[in-house]
Amino acid sequence: MISKGTEMVAESAIPEHHVGSRIECCGHFGTIKYIGPVEGHPGVWLGIDWDDIDRGKHNGTVNGVHYFSTRCPKSGSFLRREKVNFGQSLAVAIRFRYGEREDELTAKIKEQQLLKFQQSINAPFLELVGFDKVADRQSNFNSLEIVNVRLRNVSTTGAPYELSGICPNLREIDISKNLLSSWTEIFNICSQLNHLYWLNVSENMLTFPDNYREYIFPNITVLICGYMGLNWEDVKRISNIFPNIEELRAPYNNITDLSTPEHHSLLKLQVLDLEGNDIRYWSQVNKLSVIPTLEQLIMENTKLENIHFESKSVPVEDFPKLSKLNISENLIAKWCSIGELNKLRNMENLRFMKNPILETENIATREQLVIARIKNLKFFNGRLIKDDERRGAEYDYIKKYALEWLRVKDIAERDQFLLEHNRYLELIEKYGELEESELQVQSNILKSSLIALNIKFGERRISKNLPPSILIQKLVMLIQKLFKLEERPTLKYVSSLKSDIVIDLDDEMKELGYYSVQDGDSIIVQI
Repeated sequence: MISKGTEMVAESAIPEHHVGSRIECCGHFGTIKYIGPVEGHPGVWLGIDWDDIDRGKHNGTVNGVHYFSTRCPKSGSFLRREKVNFGQSLAVAIRFRYGEREDELTAKIKEQQLLKFQQSINAPFLELVGFDKVADRQSNFNSLEIVNVRLRNVSTTGAPYELSGICPNLREIDISKNLLSSWTEIFNICSQLNHLYWLNVSENMLTFPDNYREYIFPNITVLICGYMGLNWEDVKRISNIFPNIEELRAPYNNITDLSTPEHHSLLKLQVLDLEGNDIRYWSQVNKLSVIPTLEQLIMENTKLENIHFESKSVPVEDFPKLSKLNISENLIAKWCSIGELNKLRNMENLRFMKNPILETENIATREQLVIARIKNLKFFNGRLIKDDERRGAEYDYIKKYALEWLRVKDIAERDQFLLEHNRYLELIEKYGELEESELQVQSNILKSSLIALNIKFGERRISKNLPPSILIQKLVMLIQKLFKLEERPTLKYVSSLKSDIVIDLDDEMKELGYYSVQDGDSIIVQI
């Protein structure tokens, strides 16, 4: 027997390794790229290409001899076999994780060895002591429906039909960040679990077998496959294998081109998560319009610079069911891109944070601009938009650009204005056009004017003039310094006009002006 930490495994139970196998050593993961001798060093060595590109020492070439190729100049190294963890089977991992004690699993392994010995000597009369206790405990796995074996060094499924024998009722399994190296092992899992519908295989470096087209698993409806080096062609292969996918999450892969044929296999796809992929162009996103069932699209951190629909119709005929969109952490720098989203007939839920255009306005104004530009929006950054808030946003939008509209409405620049302000005519029709005499132009000095506040901590009181643009986070730090507080305080805002209006200033990324604070109001400091 060989001991690996707290796990006892039989020598014969250690998975076979070969070039392409995944391994673990001291918490680091890699792929075997070479097995054999190294000049000047006795014995057999394993050439490893590490996932962590700073883990290795070379590119597979040592002393002028090229043994294997690596992804990066210094991601390769050589190791002895005994220093490497080749993993364990999924069946063993589930037993350790969900029930069997070490002594029981060791007894089971010994039992398997004894069965082989019986067969070899044709002696079925040998007594199998203790096996009945292990078998009784085994029945507990029948109730398992959800399994998480992330980071358990799983490298194989196990013996044929072993998985279906111990936990036949599994519905969800997280097998992310293990030592699996081929989609064949994933297919083995799916073929044994008839009730399985939710599958997370993220952070496994999987290759497709030559016969992958022979496999099809209609029961899988949720698939998560992030950080796997996939491209869109790989995703289309996966969609043929799992034709009933409703939710597909493929964040942080190598997806750049979203070309999708009209006769595709994503016939039931509702949720698509492409966060962290290098998409860059909205023209690529438009290629997904052939998926009419799509309801939610996550394009966070994909380096998008603008949004533009090829169709000029409003609403566009494409994406008929798309209602949720996440475009946070991108490079969008023009408000007209947000106006384009009004063309989506069912756009109700938008997440839009950390984009350059947002830095041009304060928090309150930027939210109003988004709400006014998208007619059917009901949720913005997770917050419900109330009816009175929408009315206020739309009316303030008219006022903000009214002077510019009055200047261009009768000249050629009108068309350009309406391209920039997609709903302006619609809002004028709804609320009426303002006359020039009704408008007052506020100077930049007025916009940046200070607010006189009373800051109270117990019996102590300090009067302070503060800019409305100060973040609550900075205000907390300022007050902590003013009162020389050792602990971080919490703040409440009290209106001077209506003392019953008390609001917690608990969102530290909001600006003070967001809470409509006025001269003479109070900030209550509490520890």
